[in-house]
Amino acid sequence: MKQALLQSLQASFCVALTLLSIQSAQAQCDELFMSEYIEGWSNNKAIEIYNPTDAAVDLSDYRLERYSNGATAAQDNQKVDLSGTLAANSVVVVVLDKQDPDGVDFEAPVWDELAEAADLWVCPVYEENNAMYFNGNDAMVLRKISTNTPIDIFGKIGEDPGTTGWAEMTQNHTLIRKPSVTGGDTDALNDYLVVDEWDGTLWSNDSLNYTLDAVFLNLGSHTCECGTTDVQEQPASMDVKVFPNPASGDVVWVSAASAIREVVLHNLAGQQVGRQAVNGLGVAEVRLDNVTAGLYLMEVVLENGARATRRVVRK
Repeated sequence: MKQALLQSLQASFCVALTLLSIQSAQAQCDELFMSEYIEGWSNNKAIEIYNPTDAAVDLSDYRLERYSNGATAAQDNQKVDLSGTLAANSVVVVVLDKQDPDGVDFEAPVWDELAEAADLWVCPVYEENNAMYFNGNDAMVLRKISTNTPIDIFGKIGEDPGTTGWAEMTQNHTLIRKPSVTGGDTDALNDYLVVDEWDGTLWSNDSLNYTLDAVFLNLGSHTCECGTTDVQEQPASMDVKVFPNPASGDVVWVSAASAIREVVLHNLAGQQVGRQAVNGLGVAEVRLDNVTAGLYLMEVVLENGARATRRVVRK
């Protein structure tokens, strides 16, 4: 009788623990976490942060920190405080401020599709702040300032995986947090298994299978068991066309609905390999005879200041 009673109590205790565990898991959705990570070609880098709660959150109490190359601490210029208010079940998209190639630190600008989704731009001057210069092997931390606690950790602090380990799934990837994830990873030392919590899309250089839609498709909204953000209508893309594409000769033609100021050609490393003034024409001939066969990024700058990026393949 006593043995049966003991077994019954033990079973009840186990059930209670199981229910407590389930309730604890369900009781998340109470703090911000990173919902999307973009480490793309050149300066196309972004962190999306999701508010799973049912109330607006003051972002000035949060910061992003970069722990570079296995560092155990983030330097002052590797931390960036956030700002603004994030509504319930909404996201904020933080992007490296590379909008103007003629501005600070001349480099390839972020692509139009990423610029359109950006909510917060981060200082692009490396010496002043390089929090958003992650390259796949850096741990990123979302910290709550008032309590000085990490509320979400991307990667493993103190570990530099090089180009193997978890970096194989973070470098040149867009990663989206799985809908089943309802809270951040707060263990700084656990092994980082990307596939446990993230779905990834590789930034492939395969021109036949690669599209920009794939790497920016979900940016600006997040689906989660805590709730789902409103899918915002994306601005209509500019009517910029490149033909023939792929190009078998030394010339391609670029057309736009508005007057074109210039066309700038970048390789996949973000380096400028060509620049051609157009001077207000709606259709322009662009020379490719100075570049080798391969995939290039063509930035079309319009007279009204708008920019569009198109992929160009030279056979």
